[in-house]
Amino acid sequence: MNRTKTSDHAMQQAKAQLAAIVQLAEAIETAQADGDALFEGQSHSLDELEDRAREWPLSVLVRSEWVSPGSELTPAEYEILLCTGGPAVRLRGDLSSYGEPETAFLEYQDWFTAWDCLALSSDESEALARFTSLFWFGE
Repeated sequence: MNRTKTSDHAMQQAKAQLAAIVQLAEAIETAQADGDALFEGQSHSLDELEDRAREWPLSVLVRSEWVSPGSELTPAEYEILLCTGGPAVRLRGDLSSYGEPETAFLEYQDWFTAWDCLALSSDESEALARFTSLFWFGE
């Protein structure tokens, strides 16, 4: 795949968003054990860190599976939009029957380009899972 400067710029934004999510997820994990944690040079309680995570996205959306007209719509997928424009970054994944995230993918795009998925390490995937678990996707 031949990458352009535009898609490289979008990938760098995705990596920056991912790094911040990993740091926040680590701080939340520390606060769960110790009561508070350092994040961005300041001490925060667990509640403050979780609030910060929930206030981060520009939008949180769900969509359902295909169903017959008149059937109940149940959320099956989610999208958490972190930034938009050129570039844009979002988290997407599947939801369980209880409305909980089962998967988490970090995607990015720039103007006039398709969404592309950022490759993640297992630690990064776990951080995204912790981050997305803070959101409620049910009714």
